[in-house]
Amino acid sequence: MKNKTNAVFTIMLSLFLIANLSGCRKNNEKSVMAQYDTGQYLNISLDNEPRNLDPSKSGDVYSSQVLAEVNEALTRVETDKDGRDVVKPAGAEKWDISSDGLKWTFHLRDNNWSDGIKVTAKDYEYGIKRTLDPKVGSQYTFLLYPIKDAREYSDVEKNRNGKIKLDVVGVKALDDKTLEIILGSPCAYFLNLTSLNIMQPQRKDIIDKYGDKYGFEADTMVFCGPFKIKQWIHNDKIELTKNESYWDSKLVKLQKVTMKIIKSDIEISSELQGGSLDAGKIIKPELKDKLDKTTKFDSIKVSKASTNYEIYNQKDKLFSNSKIRKAFSVALDREEISKNLWKSIHTPAYALVPPYLQIGTEDFRQKSSFEPIKKLKEDNTNPKTLLIEGLKELGMDQDTGKITISYLQPNIDTNQKEIAELLKQMYIKNLGVNIKLEYVDPDQFQKRIADGEYQISTMTWSADYNDPMAEFETWRTGANIIYTGWSNSKYDNLINNACLLGNDRNEDRFKYFKEAENILLLEDAVISPTVYRNKQIYKGKYAKELMYPLFGPEIELKYAYTQGRNQ
Repeated sequence: MKNKTNAVFTIMLSLFLIANLSGCRKNNEKSVMAQYDTGQYLNISLDNEPRNLDPSKSGDVYSSQVLAEVNEALTRVETDKDGRDVVKPAGAEKWDISSDGLKWTFHLRDNNWSDGIKVTAKDYEYGIKRTLDPKVGSQYTFLLYPIKDAREYSDVEKNRNGKIKLDVVGVKALDDKTLEIILGSPCAYFLNLTSLNIMQPQRKDIIDKYGDKYGFEADTMVFCGPFKIKQWIHNDKIELTKNESYWDSKLVKLQKVTMKIIKSDIEISSELQGGSLDAGKIIKPELKDKLDKTTKFDSIKVSKASTNYEIYNQKDKLFSNSKIRKAFSVALDREEISKNLWKSIHTPAYALVPPYLQIGTEDFRQKSSFEPIKKLKEDNTNPKTLLIEGLKELGMDQDTGKITISYLQPNIDTNQKEIAELLKQMYIKNLGVNIKLEYVDPDQFQKRIADGEYQISTMTWSADYNDPMAEFETWRTGANIIYTGWSNSKYDNLINNACLLGNDRNEDRFKYFKEAENILLLEDAVISPTVYRNKQIYKGKYAKELMYPLFGPEIELKYAYTQGRNQ
């Protein structure tokens, strides 16, 4: 009887504790929810208008910021507690990799498009293959070249008249929830590609319906990410609302995100202080000082895998000579560019691969411990002498004062003009040449570069994924990404060899990359890096759980919320 009484007492006590714990948990959840501001919204700045929002054709950072929030690639790049990038399952909840590293099988989640239709493996297959279609004309087909027969199918010359059939490409939906991707050879960085725009699903029925208009207006698209586009007022703003059809919508707290297109630091600073903007990038030091004094904002300095550099058109007689290209590279004072133009936010660049880009788990720049541009400057202390030697080799007049160089620039904002003016003065001072600045609108700028209609110009390149290949493949013959008229079979062989190796051969890949970097910058002076870019983001202290990945969107908003906005 005593044992029975004890048993009853124990049961009653357990029920009491469970009830209390359950009550505490509910009260806790209510307490946490009460901490969130009512009416969850966030206003952030975009530096420029996205050229389009077609995952196969977009490529600028502005479109990537939007697409990352409204669509779901196979994976997403998030950050861990230490701020490091982590590839997380997204459209695919898991994946299997064959022992030889060639077969990747992605198992998809239950997810819906914003119009209620199920997202299927066919949508991912179609999106990848559409990007590769020569008729689509994507500039980013090269990112998919690790996939079996992707390069051959997308090559306009090899696939003239559709000789190579689409079904040879190593991408196949095995069923609605299983996507199989076959690689042509082991690829050390393939997982890092699966979060890119080109790995987002696309709806064939929607693209067939809207044709060339697809991706240029909000009503021509459907969405499968945390948010959907409610309104796109060109050159003004893009308004997102929470996508209730999204598989992980319970974790999305923001009901509305407005991306305001603001090209001026002064305007961004003003809107931050006025409360109409919650987060934005600031470069100008005087504006940063002003914001810091208010104590209302968190200032976050974030590294970028991004580099500014000068490019030279080698089809131009003058820049066909390597000594002349070297002279222009040596003429630039990168320390002054960093200090006086960027107040050391952006740091001097003396190599191709920027800091923080990794080969395996090692920082490539630290592992290399060699900077080709420093060696070039040590070996050539007088750039004008080098220029004259180059002119002599070309049989041209050696009076540098008779030379006028056309310097092509995108007419983006005042920051770009400050860059151009400073570099122009360095060329004039150190080489004795005349420089004529030519500003054109961004679309015309891109076309002029692609068509080789320039002498020298300024570019910014951002690595798409965390591996040195993201920098080196740009300059391989046939890549057709940035036109310089340069080709080097030794360089191509080094990069091609590196492409065939998996993670277990990273030491060999490192050796290939290091030699290739020297060819590109030291021996042939194809381009001239000037600064590694960083970003300084200011956000209201009430804006919580924003992420700032090195790759992917500049600001990840999936988990963001506000707390204490009006306090």
